[in-house]
Formats: sequence, C-alpha cells, structure tokens
Amino acid sequence: MRNFIVIFFTTVFLAASFQISSIAEELEGLVVYFDFEDGAGKTVTDQSGNGQDGKLEGDTDWTDGKFGKGLNFGGEDGIVRVVHSHRFEFTDGLTICAWVRPTLEAGPGTWQLIAAKGPDVQEFFEVLLHPDGYIWMGWRMSDGRKVPAKSPVKIVKDKWQHVAVSFQTGEWWTVYLDGEVLINHPKQDGKLVPVESPLLLGTEEPPNLNRYYNGDMDEFAMFNRGLSQNEIKEIQGGIQDILAVEPTDKLSTTWGTLKRKYSIRSVSN
Repeated sequence: MRNFIVIFFTTVFLAASFQISSIAEELEGLVVYFDFEDGAGKTVTDQSGNGQDGKLEGDTDWTDGKFGKGLNFGGEDGIVRVVHSHRFEFTDGLTICAWVRPTLEAGPGTWQLIAAKGPDVQEFFEVLLHPDGYIWMGWRMSDGRKVPAKSPVKIVKDKWQHVAVSFQTGEWWTVYLDGEVLINHPKQDGKLVPVESPLLLGTEEPPNLNRYYNGDMDEFAMFNRGLSQNEIKEIQGGIQDILAVEPTDKLSTTWGTLKRKYSIRSVSN
C-alpha cells in the first residue's frame, strides 16, 4: 500500500513540475507587469521582478479594475512613467497587452495612448485607440518606421476588453481583442530599434500632442517576445494567478505536504 502511495504522489509531483515548467515558459520574456493592486499612493509596483516601478502623474486615480484594483486615466494629463533601463533594449519581438475600459470620448488630441516608448514618429513603439473604436500602432524598425493598417472597428466604450499586440520578427504581427485575432498585419523581417525614452502609459511624447487616454486600465504587461494566441488567451485570465505559482517554493511545499499528510517514509524493497 505504501509503495502505491509513493508511486501515486510521485506522479502528482512530476505532473506539478511539468505544469510549473509550462507556466515559466508562458511568462518568459516578461519585462514589466502592473496589476495595479497598490490601490493608493503615486507608485505602481512592477510585479515582474525587474524593479521597474511606474510613477503616477496628472489626473490618474485608483479605481476598481478587471481583477481587484485598477487605474483610471482622466483624459487630461494622466500618465504612468517608467524610467528606461537595459531591459527595454530588445529587437526580435514584442508583446503589449492590457485590460482597458475606455470612454472613447475624444480629448484635445483625438488619439488615446495605451502605451508608448519614444516620441511620435521616432518611437520604439506606440499602441493607440481612436474614439471611432479601432486600434492603431507605430513601430520603429531597422528598415524604417512601420505604421500598418488600422484594425477593424471593434473597441466599444465603457466595457472591459483585453487588447494585445504581438510582434515577432519574420513570423507575425497580430492584434488580438479578448483573445481572438482582430487583424494580422504583414510579416516584417526588420529588427525593432529601441530608444532610451521612458515607457509611458496613457500618452506619448511630445506632451503637446495631447494624446491622453480616457478610461480605466488593468493588468498591463510587456514582453520582449511575440506571444502566441494560446499564450495571449492564458494571460488574459490574469497574470497574477500565474505569478502566484513560484516553482521552487511550490514544488517543495507540495512534496512536503504530501509527506506529512500520508506519513510517507522510505520503503526498502
């Protein structure tokens, strides 16, 4: 009987190891992640482990998010600013994703930024919403700036929607809405060109463009690789839950619990 118990829970242990390994692969390349669970103050904590906290400026305010807390951008001058670091210097792939609940009310500059890094036209990247309900973007690449066609009109106001843009050089450039393909842009073989400007959520440089986001945001994440559709679907359920599984601690805790519960000891043959 004891041999059976040992074999059974060894199988469980190995299955857990495989699952956690898959989770680690899912989050490979995570550069910055804001779950906005701080809920107070002027700092939003980077939960990726990379220490790239954001500073709240202007008319930003804590609010209810898609999961727990979120951040409201008032549409006048509200932004989150993240100082540049070497972790933003990658060239082969990029994924930007967030839960957004936009008002789609046109501000002074019409366009509304989800995120951008670098000044307009010279940006590393920019992902924007238009009050008419489509997604737009710009990418700076080794063979020139790329501004693909706008997405179909799908974004609606006052509703939580998961927006993701995934790019992998030579393979794909895809926009997702709620985990489904919204548009596939033509593949690009060039490399991304990083810039040393800060990462901005809610607007882009220069400030006089007035492209301030108006609405709520939750679960913002950025990866240094292009995520697949299956990965996009997985993380839209909440990156918090994935990060909650710490491989070393989880496995040792699981095995220790099983040993205590069933008093498993070494059994000689």
